[in-house]
Amino acid sequence: FTAGDFEGDTPEDDFAENNHVFMGFVGIQDPVRPEVPEALRKCRRAQISVMMVTGDHLDTAVAIAKQCSILDDDGRFDAMEGAAFREAVLNSDGSLNQAKFDAIWPTLRVLARSSPEDKLTLVTGLQNSGLYRVYRDNPVAWGDRPPIYKDRQVIAVTGDGTNDAPALSKSDVGFSMKESTEICKDASDIVLLTSDFANIVSAVKWGRNVYDSVAKFLQFQLTVNIAAIVIASVGAIWLNRSPLQPVQMLWVNLIMDT
Repeated sequence: FTAGDFEGDTPEDDFAENNHVFMGFVGIQDPVRPEVPEALRKCRRAQISVMMVTGDHLDTAVAIAKQCSILDDDGRFDAMEGAAFREAVLNSDGSLNQAKFDAIWPTLRVLARSSPEDKLTLVTGLQNSGLYRVYRDNPVAWGDRPPIYKDRQVIAVTGDGTNDAPALSKSDVGFSMKESTEICKDASDIVLLTSDFANIVSAVKWGRNVYDSVAKFLQFQLTVNIAAIVIASVGAIWLNRSPLQPVQMLWVNLIMDT
């Protein structure tokens, strides 16, 4: 804030630029939601790597990333600007250099001053990356780099603008928000009713729970059915009759269904 005096009813044209006394300044901050840091820590414990792709200045993005626990003070993870990222991973013709991309992405957590094309490049490079084979089959060669998923990377992308539609469509799971554009919603797989990162963590939790439940159900069904088929077949061959009577088979099926 500044203050200045002028004569007459109206100030001169250059009044706003000259002869002012500095009174003070005010900074405006958009604070991180209190539930976000804990949600990101849950992601890390669940072996989910979170990358921030933003158009903000690098210093602003790094400061917010540290508040959210995306970046640590130990320097294990990196932050870079979109221009440097494109120069590092793209060939002269604009195509993706997968080898150079693989050298960067395991430690990349913040991409500032980025364009929508950078988000699409990230999704494409992560999906095509074969680094998981090195991490899974040769831990010595992997060294002390941060751990990654031991299979093809499953990519989830969030976005709210029309320019995010290509990355949302390319990703394995696309998240859009209630306030997103219609094109963005059409390109996504899941529409969040609230712009809350914790909802994504809940979606992952329930998705993993459903997957584990289906896997356990199939394991149980296959085990019991294969055992019953083997007993009935072997008994019919050696004893000329099945050891399991029809009533017993119905009882087994009743127990399995319940």
